Amino acid sequence: MCPFFMKRTTDLDCFGDGMTSKRLMTGFALLLLLAACAAPAPPPPERTLEPPYELVINEAVDSALDDLLIQMGRLPAFNPPPKSDVEKALSGKKEAIPPSRVVIAVDYSVGKTKQRSIASELLDSILLQSAGEKFAQFEVVAVTPPNLSRTQYVLAGTLTPLNAFNATTISRGEFRINLSLTDFKTSVIVAQSSVRFRAEGVDLTPMGSGITH
Repeated sequence: MCPFFMKRTTDLDCFGDGMTSKRLMTGFALLLLLAACAAPAPPPPERTLEPPYELVINEAVDSALDDLLIQMGRLPAFNPPPKSDVEKALSGKKEAIPPSRVVIAVDYSVGKTKQRSIASELLDSILLQSAGEKFAQFEVVAVTPPNLSRTQYVLAGTLTPLNAFNATTISRGEFRINLSLTDFKTSVIVAQSSVRFRAEGVDLTPMGSGITH
């Protein structure tokens, strides 16, 4: 039989080991809690919501055409003065003949390299369609040999990378669209507008030599 002193010592040792284990578990739990508070969960990765560059170019062309229309409205060629009462009376006695519409031809666009690219071809397509919708009072046609004989004004657009990366192929960054309306006979620019925009994936891959007329 063990001495009483040794038994008491064993009881104290056992008691001390239990308290130490509890303290270690409590301290470990506190450390986990503090670590969770000090290091919050990382936020979810941001999702890029960049619209397709085709849509961005479409909006830029619409904005540039709106500005061009405002300038054209100040020109006599596109905003003839109202007829006087005498002219109205004389025209009323004659058979009504619809006035001929101004013919505007949309030219091919080229960039700094004087070569057409996939993006410039897209610009041509958007410009021809949007100009036909916005310039409903005019006749908007593509530049072709049959149309040149009756063309009065030429609408041209250029797409220029400003600070774009990889500016020779697939680009992202800032771009500018310039539109100009030129008198076909005098070669005088009568209206022009410019719009800047940012886009990704703009395809500036050359398609071949620039087209001249």
